[in-house]
Amino acid sequence: MVVVSLGIMKSIDSLWKSPNLTKEEEEKEKTKSDLKESLKRLESRLESAEILITNSQLEDAKIILYHLSYDFINFQKKRNKETPIVLGADVSGFVIPESPIKIQPFQFLTQLPSLSTLDEDETDTYLEECFNTYDFLSHAVGKEIKSIYKTQLDDYRKLRRIQIFGFIVILVTTISSYLYYQYKYPEFKDQNIELYSFLDKEHSQTTEDSKLSIPLKKEEIGKWVELSFPIPEAMNQFGGLRIDPLQQRGIRFVLDDLQILDATGKILYSKKFIVGKSLLPEDYQDFLAIVDVKTAGKQEPGEIVEMITTGRNPQIHLVFPMIYNAKTIKLKMKYIEAHKVKKK
Repeated sequence: MVVVSLGIMKSIDSLWKSPNLTKEEEEKEKTKSDLKESLKRLESRLESAEILITNSQLEDAKIILYHLSYDFINFQKKRNKETPIVLGADVSGFVIPESPIKIQPFQFLTQLPSLSTLDEDETDTYLEECFNTYDFLSHAVGKEIKSIYKTQLDDYRKLRRIQIFGFIVILVTTISSYLYYQYKYPEFKDQNIELYSFLDKEHSQTTEDSKLSIPLKKEEIGKWVELSFPIPEAMNQFGGLRIDPLQQRGIRFVLDDLQILDATGKILYSKKFIVGKSLLPEDYQDFLAIVDVKTAGKQEPGEIVEMITTGRNPQIHLVFPMIYNAKTIKLKMKYIEAHKVKKK
């Protein structure tokens, strides 16, 4: 078993380890690098000449084009492993290579002797022929790199790209799956349940001054809890109540009973949250507004209403006859993570 494990680890390691090249392959890699660098220099000079011509600096552009013309010739000679020529040498004996593509290279050679006398339009044409030559050489070198200059290192690089791409795909898929799972099946977080009193149906605005808050603990998930909210003197008269059951989407909860009591414990108002015959919450007219909350699944009349939050700011607005001298609000409820609900 140990031998097999070591063999597997060695195989995996070999996939990431750069191959040992022969001397011939090392020469090919060096030649590829030289060709690529030379192409970059040619491209840079072409761009410089183009900028100068655009800015009507023809004399400076012609100097660059003159040097560039011999650079193109010597680049082609390097490809053919021929001796380069010096700047200003006779180019009449230069053999223009055949092009397998529509672009015809080295057409500028006919104008090279008279380059200094060309007008702006003729210089533009000369530049265009230089670009055609660059495109031809770039295409030809690209094919050679994939064929006559191919080495083990190319296969290694290709494998590395595939491995890296595969790793990125796995990473993105994993992160996306995790985020989707967190969205679809959120875990209950410690947060607050908040109550806001308001005057009546026509005056349902709420403020922070009319807020009551009790923290909810994660360990209370799935358990019935009875919450008691002491009412300060300044809030003891109201005809409506906004319940913010939590600040998280995707959590199922059950409101069983709401009671508002005076200082002696007398019930001034109470409400049971049960399913009516219409399959809506009973006494639905008492609900002024329901925000980011919906009923959870199919429910039968007489059952306690189960609800699920659909946004991060769920609210239930209740209205009732004006209450005076209220001292306590009691609320019995239960929270359930939506994905842990048992199917009926």
